[in-house]
Amino acid sequence: MQNPAGVTATNDLFQKRYEHECLWVHRFMTWIMIGQWALGLAFAAFLSPLTWIGQRNEVHFHVWAALLIGLSLSGFAILWMRKFPREAFTRHVIAVIQMLWSALLIHLSGGRIETHFHVFASLAILSIYRDWRILISATVVVALDHFVRGVFYPLSVFGILTESPYRWIEHAAWVLFEVSFLAPGCYRLRKEVWELCVRQTEIEFSKRSVDQQVAERTKELSEAYDLLAQKTAETEKLSLVARYTDNAVIITHADATIEWVNEGFTRITGYEADEVVGKRCADFLHGPQTDPKVCKIMRDAIANQTGINVQTVNYRKNSEPYWVDIEVRPIQDADGIVRRFIAIEADATERVRQEQEKVRLNQELLDASRQAGMAEIATGVLHNVGNILNSVNVSVSVIRNQYSKSAMANLEKVSTLIAEHEDTFPEFVSSDQRGMKIPAYVQRVTQALSGERQTIDCELTDLVKNIEHMKEIVAAQQSMASSSEMIQELDLRSLIEDALAANKASLMNHDITISLDLEEADKMIVTDKHRFLQIVINLIKNAKDSLVEHEISDPQIMIRAIRNNDSNTISVIDNGIGISGENLQRIFQHGYTTKTNGHGFGLHSSANTAGEMGGQLTAFSDGPGCGARFDLKLPIVQKEELSVNKFELAV
Repeated sequence: MQNPAGVTATNDLFQKRYEHECLWVHRFMTWIMIGQWALGLAFAAFLSPLTWIGQRNEVHFHVWAALLIGLSLSGFAILWMRKFPREAFTRHVIAVIQMLWSALLIHLSGGRIETHFHVFASLAILSIYRDWRILISATVVVALDHFVRGVFYPLSVFGILTESPYRWIEHAAWVLFEVSFLAPGCYRLRKEVWELCVRQTEIEFSKRSVDQQVAERTKELSEAYDLLAQKTAETEKLSLVARYTDNAVIITHADATIEWVNEGFTRITGYEADEVVGKRCADFLHGPQTDPKVCKIMRDAIANQTGINVQTVNYRKNSEPYWVDIEVRPIQDADGIVRRFIAIEADATERVRQEQEKVRLNQELLDASRQAGMAEIATGVLHNVGNILNSVNVSVSVIRNQYSKSAMANLEKVSTLIAEHEDTFPEFVSSDQRGMKIPAYVQRVTQALSGERQTIDCELTDLVKNIEHMKEIVAAQQSMASSSEMIQELDLRSLIEDALAANKASLMNHDITISLDLEEADKMIVTDKHRFLQIVINLIKNAKDSLVEHEISDPQIMIRAIRNNDSNTISVIDNGIGISGENLQRIFQHGYTTKTNGHGFGLHSSANTAGEMGGQLTAFSDGPGCGARFDLKLPIVQKEELSVNKFELAV
């Protein structure tokens, strides 16, 4: 029993073959239609006059009937076959027209019995289609034709003027008799064709299945061969890589004993393969500088059968130490069991040396930058102290001048004169001309001393105030110096006030208005006090220089602090000249400055310091004349982390 796909394929093949045969029969029937038309004309021209009229031969109605009706029948059949060559109803149309041709020829022959054999011949011809159904259509047409003409016009079908109305049944019976033989034959032939199609389909399916199996097997073998060739090529390539690479390649057993090493191993370590096979790398490559932690990591990886990437110090055969990058990977068999390890070791001595040199140079550059920034801050501090010292010198000079011109010296003269006349002082004052002037003179001296006292008192007050300013500046600088690299919890407002104290004299001398907005930030922050003050003092100094250098009419500096999700941001904002977009991109570059007497160390050092603290220093400005804002963003450190840091420092 065929599967649905086989039935569909058989049906398609059968339809294709049957349609091909039908097209051939159509071509055959086309010539029959043409021949029948010619035969009809011959009957009408030569036989019909003799049959219908007697011995008189002339062109009459039957000729025109043969010409027009025959042309219509044959032409219609030919056009229909060309228009609908593959449709089933075309065969029925041909059968009907063929029977109508038989009727026309019988009529043209005057109902002669010999012409009735055209019906039987036509049925035989139609059976070539192998479609018994069209024989039924032909039989129906023949029966109807004989019935109608036998009743109403028996001369055209039976050749006599009167005939029994039942004679058509006899002719129809003979037609059915022939059809009863032709129809089974058509069915049997059609069935044989179907069975042939079934066998051919089965053969094609079997052949296709075999071809598919052969193709699949060929493909499998081809893939297997390609895979084998690829693996062989990969093995050869890996062998070349392992043999000629500069890195050392080591294959060990599961217990870490060496099974094979390449030539790169010999070039790096100096050991030949026969000297190390069966040994462990730790037995001859490790030494005093080899990191014990790395050795433990490697032992654990071998025990756990896992891969690792480490860096350590190994020793060559001549006891020379060298840095090496080691990559170890387990090799599993087909059953998933690790039976080998492969290790690739790369000599990293030169790279490590370069990295160490790079770190050293970066540290030196960072230290130099920090020292330059601190020197710039110290220069500002000394400048502020110098300004205060100028005020101190002025106050001291005023006090000295006042002392040198003091009326105290004249008072001493009066005191000496009184001492000389101590015994006769009343008389001296009342009768002596000099003594009479003493009371008025003492009064004038007293008034002068009172004025001197007020002047000296004001100057001393200014002097004490200036000395206090210097003490605050020195205390701030000492606080910075004493808190180097110490992470601690500090009061933010106190830190800002210390930074302002370092610039206090300069800010006061230039009448710069300072405003603080610290309410939106944490009151206590965990940071490095020295580095924090270094950055903020430098930012305040830069803001002051921008205001002073460009002679801003109403100079103002605001220090604002806000808390974000994971950071505190301290902003120093001024209403100075601002920063252009071009300069804003380069403001933190080493050696770049927009100030007349600047060196470009301060902001660069501050930006580096902020990065070391885990934060970021950024600058913003809307352009020239719009002021500037510098933001110091510092990460929030929890107290628990501070405790851990303190513990580590203690250890």
